[in-house]
Formats: sequence, C-alpha cells, structure tokens
Amino acid sequence: MPKLLVADDNQEMLDTLRRIFELYAFEVITVLNGQEAIAKARQESPDLILLDGMMPEMDGFDACKILKNDAATRDIPVVFLTANYIELHHRLKGLELGADDYLIKPFNSRELVARIKSILKRSELTRQLRAENNKLLEQSLAVEHQLHNIRVNEARQNGLIVDPVTGLYTYHFFVEHLKNELDRMKRYKQNMTIARMYIHQMNKMEELLGLHLFNLLIIRMANYILKKMRAADILSFNREKGFYILMPETGYDGAAQKVESIRLDLEQQAYLDDMIKNSMQVSRKKMSDLNNMRFYSRLVSVSSKDSHLTGAEKLLEALNIEKETPDKSEN
Repeated sequence: MPKLLVADDNQEMLDTLRRIFELYAFEVITVLNGQEAIAKARQESPDLILLDGMMPEMDGFDACKILKNDAATRDIPVVFLTANYIELHHRLKGLELGADDYLIKPFNSRELVARIKSILKRSELTRQLRAENNKLLEQSLAVEHQLHNIRVNEARQNGLIVDPVTGLYTYHFFVEHLKNELDRMKRYKQNMTIARMYIHQMNKMEELLGLHLFNLLIIRMANYILKKMRAADILSFNREKGFYILMPETGYDGAAQKVESIRLDLEQQAYLDDMIKNSMQVSRKKMSDLNNMRFYSRLVSVSSKDSHLTGAEKLLEALNIEKETPDKSEN
C-alpha cells in the first residue's frame, strides 16, 4: 500500500484528500505545515509528499528545498497542490526546487490520483534501476578487488620493486631493503628510524570510495609525502597497514618532527575535488568522515649500539601496533 504524506493548513482539505486517496488504497499521513512535513518525512519515509504552497510556520517551497537537500528524503517524490501560487513563475520555482509535479486547486480527483500513481510508478522504476546499477557496481568492484589481489600476489611472487597500481615501492621490497639497511647501519655504526603512517578506519574509507577513487587518494597522499622526504628515504604502501617510511642515518627526534609535520599537513589537504564528491551518493555523515580524515603515526628508532629491536620483523611488529591517539611513538 503506497504511503502518502499530505501537508496543508486547511483541515477540511486534508480530510478531503484523505478520503480520496484512501478510496484508492493509499495510506495517508496528514500534517498542517512545512515543518511538520519535514519531521514526518524523516520519521515515516513516505512514498510521495503532497505539499500546499502557502502554509504557516514554513511554506511548501521552503519545505521542498530542505527535503531535497537532505540525503534521507531527497529521493522522495514531491508534488505541489496549491490554490495560492498559481502563476507560471511559481510553477517554475517549484519544479526548479526538485518537485515532480505542480498542480492547481481546485482539482479533479481522478486526474490527481492518476498523476500521483504515474509519479509513483516512475519513482519505483528509478529505484529499481538504481538498485540494479548498484548491484552491477558491487559486482564490478568485486572483480576489481580480485584482479588487484592477483596483481599484488604476482608482485610478491615475482619480487617486484614497484607496485603497478600506486607507483610506490612494494611492501616486499621495503622489508628486504630494511634488512639490508640494518646490516649497513651495524657495519658503519649509524642510526636509523622507520615510521608507519596510517588513515583512521582505512578499510571503511576504501569501501566508501571504491577501488579507483581510493587508489587516487593514496597516490595523491604519496605525492605529498614524497615532496617532504629526502632522496635517501624509502616510501612504501601496504593496503592493510598504510604508509611505511625508512629514514637512514636519522635519529628519533629529527624523524619524529618530520613525521608529525607530515601527519598534520596531510589532514589539511583536499584530495578529492568538489566534482568527484558531488558524484558520490553517500550520506552527510560519511562525507564528513571523508572531509575530516585522521592520520596516525608510529616510529621506531634504532642505532648500531642497540641490542634490542634490531631485527626487521621485530621492528615492523612494533610499528604495526595501532593506537587511537596520534603519534604515540617508541624509541
């Protein structure tokens, strides 16, 4: 049974519309102004909203604007039914705000019901197409993830130095280079610091963006980090753990200052332009999460004099402990 939300400040008109639509097997919810219409729409999720133009508290135009700007209600069809705003510019204003139709009182009940049914049918077809498109998108992303995993496994098996997706050093190469750097550090009696920098809830971020946009995000982050690094430093990216930075001949204090500067600056960057964001059908909460990404860092510093944490595996194990506060580092 289709659910209609009807907003009109005239109680007699509400009663009339209720009788008409209930005769045609509609469930009808009635309210007396635009503010009540917005609250009920968010609470009840009706299949269609019928708005009067002129109402106290908030008129239909303002209510329509708010409804169409709210992710929870923007896909609900809106129809104006008014006796006051009957000029062409009123009709155009309503349609520009996102209304699906603009009808004038007095009305023919059969014509009104027929037009409402037509809009509901069109809305249902749109929902079905969107659901099918989302299903196809999910299938496409699943295939992309499978192909990506195949490429990653091939890179590991073949010992590739550079990840073909991001253009950064592979994690496998980073680990091997770390082992070599530890040997060189001991031989020449030097010191070294390695750091890990990761995005809060990185897996959820990849799920939100999809594989292609997430790769773009990582590449843009990497380009920024590389600008802050020395030629001797090594940057790698692991999809489960984040960025790894190896800084030869660097003590803890200098490395910590550099990494903290990078971490704070990364949180201020705009990685996705407005056109890309507007194309993403996500909630305001998720978009807020995207606009306020948090970065965390871990550092481990060793020297040739240290007798602990000098194996590559132990160093990486210390780095991979995640904390919920930024830059809780170890020396």
